[in-house]
Amino acid sequence: MAKYEVYVFCNECGVPHPTKIILSLDDGPVAKESINNAYAGKELPPAIANLQGNYFKCPETGKMFMQKNNDQVYIVPIAPD
Repeated sequence: MAKYEVYVFCNECGVPHPTKIILSLDDGPVAKESINNAYAGKELPPAIANLQGNYFKCPETGKMFMQKNNDQVYIVPIAPD
């Protein structure tokens, strides 16, 4: 099972931030991809579906934000050790 880090595009400062959320996925992409592109026409894995509605803190502004647009939530493969 491959591991992925989740990044979200910040509504506060306009930059994608790592969330420190690591997912193990069987069918994830080979390169950085938005959730919408990676799972177009497929059911979202539960680990990804659970991200919807989460709040994240912008490291630049310190403000909390929620990213509802799955085109702006990315999964990025982590190189194996």
